[in-house]
Amino acid sequence: MQIGDNIRIARKRKGLTQEELAGQIGVTSQAVSRWESGAGLPDISLIVPIAQVLSVSTDRLFGMDSEGNDNQLLMQLASFYQQIEAKYTAPREAALEKCRYLEGEWDKDPGNFVYAMSLAERTADLSRYADFENYQCDWNNRKNKAIRAGMQVIRFCNSRMLLERTHYALAWIYIHEKDFASAREHIEQLPSVKENRLQESILAQVASFEQGVEGMKVVLRNNLQNMVRVINKEILYAVEDMSWNDAPEQAMEFAAWGIDLMKQFCVKKELIPYCRGFYRDIYKYMLHADLRIESYEQAKKHWQELCEGMQMHYSYYQEVLQDANLMGLFVERQLNHMRSYTQEFISERQNAIKDRLCDWHGKEKVERILS
Repeated sequence: MQIGDNIRIARKRKGLTQEELAGQIGVTSQAVSRWESGAGLPDISLIVPIAQVLSVSTDRLFGMDSEGNDNQLLMQLASFYQQIEAKYTAPREAALEKCRYLEGEWDKDPGNFVYAMSLAERTADLSRYADFENYQCDWNNRKNKAIRAGMQVIRFCNSRMLLERTHYALAWIYIHEKDFASAREHIEQLPSVKENRLQESILAQVASFEQGVEGMKVVLRNNLQNMVRVINKEILYAVEDMSWNDAPEQAMEFAAWGIDLMKQFCVKKELIPYCRGFYRDIYKYMLHADLRIESYEQAKKHWQELCEGMQMHYSYYQEVLQDANLMGLFVERQLNHMRSYTQEFISERQNAIKDRLCDWHGKEKVERILS
């Protein structure tokens, strides 16, 4: 597709006439007409202004592989997030620094949908600290900017992955704003298991007919990896709410059930990486529930289980990274997570949990479970 076609498509999505686009970039409407008809090309100095006005990236104007570029940028951002988390021991400070970085990148490249979506996601993460901890982070301005970025993705982006992640992030922002009607509007745009018509429910069968049982097993493995993440997330969110608002004993009972379920998932070793962060965070809220009722012996037991579990993850990742066949079971993003799961990373995450518990319960109580 030529650049003129891309300009025409983006202009119409933006709701601009040729005259309006021309006026915003300082050319005649006849010039825009020539570009869109293929009779001429815009001057190279106009490419960035055109992209900015049309809220698209320059890559998209030139018809480059946007999906490949998006995935590469997402991987780069994931690596950058890990660097920020290593630098800031307080999770809320790390969350704020991620937002600052993405705000700057989106300002420089306002047509980049990955930056816009990521800004919405990281602001959603920051929202819990602004809400629950009254964290002073210029929240109103940051929230409004993230919503603008997210709405740009929703209005103009064609990537279903970016759209769904944006709707999900904006729903969380509105939840913490107590704007539940707006939250539901975004939630309604997300796929749901209630219809039982998800891709995963039939993709393995397509592969079985098309490629035989071995092809089916590959798709089945990918499906289970994705489904495990969904189940773990549902359990984690419930445990978090229960640990604060329910009877601590009930929170611990539900959390223990979730951990048992996760252990059963991990019997199939290729599912272990998809339980990593959920496993750690569920134990964090179990410890929170323990300390609410000052059950120190139970808390010591849970802390020991958490440390042992993290070492189990580490050992398995080292096994995978030394075996080409095992590495083939995972996408590159998961392999990068495994490479970053070092003993230093484990220590950092454990210290972060200790710091959170100290914030919630005081240093004296936390030291009693670590002695």
